[in-house]
Amino acid sequence: MPTVVIKYGGHAMDKPELSEAFAADLARLAAQGMRLAVVHGGGPQINALLDRLHIESRFVDGLRVTDEACMQAVEMVLCGQVNKAVVSAFAQRGARAAGISGRDGNLLRARRKHPALGLVGEVDAVDPSLPRCLLDGGFVPVIAPVASGPEGEALNINADTAAGALAGALAADCFVLISDVPGVLDAQGRLIPGLNRAEITRLMEQGVISGGMIPKVEACLNALDAGCGRALILDGRARSSLRRYLLDDAPLGTVVVR
Repeated sequence: MPTVVIKYGGHAMDKPELSEAFAADLARLAAQGMRLAVVHGGGPQINALLDRLHIESRFVDGLRVTDEACMQAVEMVLCGQVNKAVVSAFAQRGARAAGISGRDGNLLRARRKHPALGLVGEVDAVDPSLPRCLLDGGFVPVIAPVASGPEGEALNINADTAAGALAGALAADCFVLISDVPGVLDAQGRLIPGLNRAEITRLMEQGVISGGMIPKVEACLNALDAGCGRALILDGRARSSLRRYLLDDAPLGTVVVR
């Protein structure tokens, strides 16, 4: 059966009606034998805690600037609150889910991406042994995107980037990146059904692909380069979009090809 790595976040995760539908669809897909691994985000939950702690949130090219105080909040929210909530939601729908972070089993090793970003990591190495063991045991690995740095320090990894790296390391049949937009849009706001590397480079140079969409398209390309079969940016606001794409081959989102 196919292996599918899913980046789960945005409204698909934080709107109750969409998160419930996603959990039900995931359980249904798992029951049919699909090997599913989920890497989740948690931006709104992190923002809420940082606001309560009076810590300012700043972003550069879609990446959160992360100092030590921010990193502590990020790890608490992602590895604790959000990870276990996602596992519980899947379990309530009948999926056998197990929550881990990128620090477990040396899953994600990273280095600091840029001094201006602080404790934001760039993935150096992926050891998929632990999620592969879970998949082989019939579990859905649910992974928080926190990595270990060279000195064992926690590093904040963009969830899109972490999911793409995992999809490549697992040589997944499909990488699905769930977003809050229909897919990649052109300058007139129309959906682009398919893109390759040259077209992505041109749209980035033109500023059409910008901000948070940059790590999304880069994650897709990196996954494909590392051995993933296909990559898709999918609208998580559309109910059951994941199930419709995987089971019904519905023409949804933007497919990224080599």
